[in-house]
Amino acid sequence: MLLHVCCAPDLVPAYFHMKEKIKYIYFYNPNIHPKSEYEKRFNEVLKLAKMWNLEIIESRYEPEVYFRYVKGLENLGINSPRCDKCIYLLLKNTAITAKINNFNSFATTLTSSPRKVLEKINKIGKIIEQEVKVKYIETYFRKGKEYQEALKFIKEQNIYRQTYCGCIFSKIELENKRKEKIEKSKRVLKEYGITDIPVLPEKLVITKENFEIFSKNFIEIIKAIQPKILYVDNFVKEKYNLKEGWNKFGNYNQKIQILKGNG
Repeated sequence: MLLHVCCAPDLVPAYFHMKEKIKYIYFYNPNIHPKSEYEKRFNEVLKLAKMWNLEIIESRYEPEVYFRYVKGLENLGINSPRCDKCIYLLLKNTAITAKINNFNSFATTLTSSPRKVLEKINKIGKIIEQEVKVKYIETYFRKGKEYQEALKFIKEQNIYRQTYCGCIFSKIELENKRKEKIEKSKRVLKEYGITDIPVLPEKLVITKENFEIFSKNFIEIIKAIQPKILYVDNFVKEKYNLKEGWNKFGNYNQKIQILKGNG
């Protein structure tokens, strides 16, 4: 089997699911933009290949092929026909490469992605199986205990996790959504009289001393700010019955760390 690899974080769940079958991998991703991002992702895959003694089948970086392939669909969003054509391009090339190199089947790590529609990927794979006459292995790498183990491994190994799918269009779409989210959060905070606290910070510290700023509607304010980690003292912890680790505020999850020696 030849496994198409889109990135290191998606290779890990695939390997955990099928480590006995995965020996050869193929990093064909002309959609990734810019080239520096492509190289960063490829280097992460190389690290895993070396760790697991996997052999990489050579491929080329040819973004012009991708841009030509999705021409006219550039402004469509994620999981649109633009993405369908991209998936088809990646898998068709993988299937042809598998056939040339005498592999009897192929699969893709794309089914590890939390952003993709798995049934759609597998449907495209089956279409290509009929066209190229190489068996497509249907997978659901995003599911099962192997996926949870993979997430833990990715964190422990500090594997680079990209913030967008790969193409320049998904990057722009993500940046626009982030800007919209920030503006919306700023409007919410302004309603509570908060104008000097940044949105989406790496950390936010709330103690008894500065609690008054957040006391009008603590939960809604935190949901608007969305810090990566919220640090609280014992006073705030007890007031809202918070715990160390992930806390659920409605449909929003916030990571909390308790400050020691306070309150």
